[in-house]
Amino acid sequence: MRRFMAGLALGLLPFAAGCNLINPHRPPAAQATGEVPTPDKLVVYLNDNARKVQAVQSLRVEMDCKQGAGLNTQSVGLDGLMVCQKPRNFRLKAKVVGQPAVDIGSNDQEFWYWISKAEPPYVYHCGYEDLSRGNVTMPFPFQPDMLIMALGMAEYDPAKKYEIKTYDKTFELIEPATSPQGQPIKKVTVFNRTDVGRPGPGQTGQPQVLAYKLKDMQDHDICTAVVYEAQGVRADGGQVVVLPYKVKLSWPDQKVEMTMWLRDLQAVNIEPERVGRLFTRQDLADLQGFDLARRTVDGAPAGVGQTQSFNRSGVRQAAGR
Repeated sequence: MRRFMAGLALGLLPFAAGCNLINPHRPPAAQATGEVPTPDKLVVYLNDNARKVQAVQSLRVEMDCKQGAGLNTQSVGLDGLMVCQKPRNFRLKAKVVGQPAVDIGSNDQEFWYWISKAEPPYVYHCGYEDLSRGNVTMPFPFQPDMLIMALGMAEYDPAKKYEIKTYDKTFELIEPATSPQGQPIKKVTVFNRTDVGRPGPGQTGQPQVLAYKLKDMQDHDICTAVVYEAQGVRADGGQVVVLPYKVKLSWPDQKVEMTMWLRDLQAVNIEPERVGRLFTRQDLADLQGFDLARRTVDGAPAGVGQTQSFNRSGVRQAAGR
């Protein structure tokens, strides 16, 4: 059970996708004088970094996953590799003590995850169109575009209406949004009011964006990410982009958190043939699939097969009929 819950903690990563996480940048020059830039300037600034990179990969992702609180906390360390490409292509494979433990993926049509210690260890999958109908029972909080945002690759819509809140040491850029299930939410980007500069290529440094948050309309945190370190990565044309190096993601209601170190992170161009191999479930075809929208194993008639429900921690409560 401990290994299963720790695997679930890892599995949360792409499924909280609305947490506008990890976009460590230096804000406009006005920040150094104590002024708060306008939303327009911040959006331009964030987009300037994001547009320089279309895909990234890290062949040395280290993760410390925790679930629970106090004496009941369960923890496990994982290591693996990650590849992410705009707009929704994502793949993360991780091992525990050298043994495959987690495989998480996404493309334009669907997302999926496999956790070796899940019971049963199906390849759980769901289409984005099904998810948008709001009738999918998810073991994780989910927002499909979170990973692109988390990696500092997403572009902000300049046509949206943003709000700024100012504090002594930080200010927040607040964006109205909608969850995949149609619920109103807020995306919050937290900036450091001190200009910390940019790390050079191959270097790490303080992040200018301190955290990203996903909140409900009562200002309750759905998920958060605190960025501890940023890194400079050389992109096409020799340009340097600022991407995350160390970040902690937390889901307060589920009492789950995960700290990630993205080592050897590279901005890359991915050939079309490699896209087809990386961002599909074809290499998991020998494992039994389970459709989260229809609640049946793949190949079973509608309404026939194993059904599942989950409690707030992602633990399977009941199965079989």
